[in-house]
Amino acid sequence: MTQPPPTPTPCPILHLDLGPLDLNLLGLHVHLNEVVLNVEAIPGAGNLLGNLLCAIAGLLDNVDLSGVLGNLLQNLLDALIRLLQGLGAGGGAARPLVPPA
Repeated sequence: MTQPPPTPTPCPILHLDLGPLDLNLLGLHVHLNEVVLNVEAIPGAGNLLGNLLCAIAGLLDNVDLSGVLGNLLQNLLDALIRLLQGLGAGGGAARPLVPPA
């Protein structure tokens, strides 16, 4: 007797947990106690989207996102400083805008 293949482990894609929401839409009052949204991808044979999303979600495993985001922010700040220095012609006090006589 053959055993069925094991059930693949789902990959978590999104977990969204919203508390109570009160909306007033032009006189229509909507009250939601709690909204919980879980999106999971199921890999396996024939599950094209599940396989793709699990592969993409796995790309960020073991990546230090705080370090990556910190480096991106530092590079952005450095570029902004260089841009501002270039606009100020080397820094120093700003010249007043006086029309020529």
